[in-house]
Amino acid sequence: MSLERSSHLSGGFQIGHRALGIYQGSAVELAFWHPASGMPEYGLCRFATEGKAQALVEFLCSPACAEPMDRTELTIEPYDLAEHERLISEHPSSSAWEMPT
Repeated sequence: MSLERSSHLSGGFQIGHRALGIYQGSAVELAFWHPASGMPEYGLCRFATEGKAQALVEFLCSPACAEPMDRTELTIEPYDLAEHERLISEHPSSSAWEMPT
């Protein structure tokens, strides 16, 4: 998942999927998308350059990807810092040390 410091910077780009939402990051070789992931606390993944976002789009649509996507379903758009901040503040990630009650 993408919780790197650069996610909190303005500027940059994000990847959107027509049906799944906005790319949040990858884990266990799966891409996670908000709101489809059901994990808003991870916010949105910020790409520093359009080229870096395009490189991920190319991978996601390639035979190297376990489940290649349709390129027409993906868009590269300006990073929405306000939405990222809203998600992580309204849905804080619980600490790994916290015990459920």
